[in-house]
Amino acid sequence: MDATAAEEDETRAAKRARLTPSTADLISGLDDDVLLRVLGLVPDASDAARAGALSRRWRGLWARVPALRFASRPEPLGVSGAGLERYAAVVDGVLARRARSGCAIESLSILYATGSDEHSLEHQPTMPPFADAAQLVIPGLPEPETERNLEQQMPASVYAAQRWMGYAFRHGVRSFDLDLRLPFVPPNLSWEHDDDYAEGKKRPAVLLDELPDPVRLETMRLALGGTRLRLPAAIMKFASLTDLSLERIRIAAGGAHLLGRLVSSASCPRLQKLRMKKIYIQAFYEEMSLEADVLSELWMEDVRVLMSLKLTTPRLRVLHIYKCSHEVLRVSAPRLEELAICQLGYPAPMRLDVDGNLPCVRRLKLCLRSHCRSNSRLSSYLKAENDTSLLLLEHCSSLTCLQVILHGPKLFKEDVNMIKSRVPHLPHVTSLTVNVSLPFKRHGYGASVGSLLTRFRNLRHLSLHLPFFCELGPPIKSPRLNHLCHHRYHWKSNDISMDHLEEVELTGLTGTDCELWFMKTMLASAKRLCKVAISFNPCCWQHPGKMDAFERMLVDEGMLVSHRDTHTLTCLELICARGCSVTNIV
Repeated sequence: MDATAAEEDETRAAKRARLTPSTADLISGLDDDVLLRVLGLVPDASDAARAGALSRRWRGLWARVPALRFASRPEPLGVSGAGLERYAAVVDGVLARRARSGCAIESLSILYATGSDEHSLEHQPTMPPFADAAQLVIPGLPEPETERNLEQQMPASVYAAQRWMGYAFRHGVRSFDLDLRLPFVPPNLSWEHDDDYAEGKKRPAVLLDELPDPVRLETMRLALGGTRLRLPAAIMKFASLTDLSLERIRIAAGGAHLLGRLVSSASCPRLQKLRMKKIYIQAFYEEMSLEADVLSELWMEDVRVLMSLKLTTPRLRVLHIYKCSHEVLRVSAPRLEELAICQLGYPAPMRLDVDGNLPCVRRLKLCLRSHCRSNSRLSSYLKAENDTSLLLLEHCSSLTCLQVILHGPKLFKEDVNMIKSRVPHLPHVTSLTVNVSLPFKRHGYGASVGSLLTRFRNLRHLSLHLPFFCELGPPIKSPRLNHLCHHRYHWKSNDISMDHLEEVELTGLTGTDCELWFMKTMLASAKRLCKVAISFNPCCWQHPGKMDAFERMLVDEGMLVSHRDTHTLTCLELICARGCSVTNIV
């Protein structure tokens, strides 16, 4: 009996020994530094505070987290500023306690959003990936209801932003991200809604000139939801700032030169990366000069309205300018490696001045108009649209990768081809990406793409992205949707040589004969072709046998199908396919 009891005790002890390691709180045994790092990754401070319920070890630990993130739940669009005021009170309370505790905040992120989870930003519903950014967007009139919602929330957002920026500047925050996602109101074409006064009262503005110089700030993102920002008249020092992003901000009239000075070396001597998006200057014909000695990357999107933009950036490597309104663009950037200037839907710069050549540019993105009416009143202006792009091609003598947003379809017999007559041959370009813009029709892009391809003889990589054509609107599966065409000459009549082509990518196909003829033209001269990747528009009913026709054509050329599903097809040349299989096995 005793032996049996002893055996039972040993069995129970063994079970307890096996259970102990798996039931122990191993996380709480970690060092404070590790736990603080874990809590710093939590997306919202309220979640970090609730972590104290897990263990006594965690209680109060979140109050020492070096990285604090605040993220509101999206407020309904029709509410007043009361929701923002309640949210701001919570954030202010946490920041006040941290200030009293003496525990420094290294990184501070504050997000406030209006609207539903799906559309909390000003963004419109997105198009399919193959629709590309080559969409014609023209600013219009703001909706009265949206404008009223913005006016209701503007005072609370301005005062909250002022306090939070002041905290970050005064308390040595190294990384500061403020994102106010308010109802978006685009600038009125007449600008009558963008003055500093409304009904005799001065509109509220964030007063940057009343804040102290931030000593430790290294990265900052200010997305102010369309609020006004008053810039300092005197030089404000951001001695440690290396990364700056300014988004959705209105600048008072006369502020263009102040903005240029704010982001120049005089204020930001260490600035390396600068992004400006949706910056609206409330006056016409202002000049902005940016002189940055160590700046390496500059991204500008929808910055307007400027008479001239002057860039003096000796160490700049990346420059992207999208949809910015300026009449003159002056660039001095001898070390530039990547350049993109796309003004589709916006006035192109009347004059482009480049200081010397751009010998280091390897990657270039630009817009090209393929056709226009020779006797049109706008013909001189439309031809001037290409002048900027042609000048860039001349200055970029070492260019190897080119991305083109193609617009200006041929609509009439009298239309003049603006590519064959003006675009030079580009033998040094080995990679070409063509994004066809929305004004083209499903059967009408061939003449433009065909004439563009005649400018290249040494391509190794070619990508053609078709947009979500307007013809594909509902009902998409209409039996009347025409897949037949009679434009075989678009490809045959052009002297297209693809002797060195190795890879082809086609996206957004809709099942027309034009697409099949394009592939036949490529195969006629591309004897080194190694890979072809095709994807059809998933929102469009395609011709039942079109994918089969593509597959048969490629297989007849000695290629193997490596992948096929409902909308995509990938084929590899036999040697490449064997190489891929060996790689996968290894």
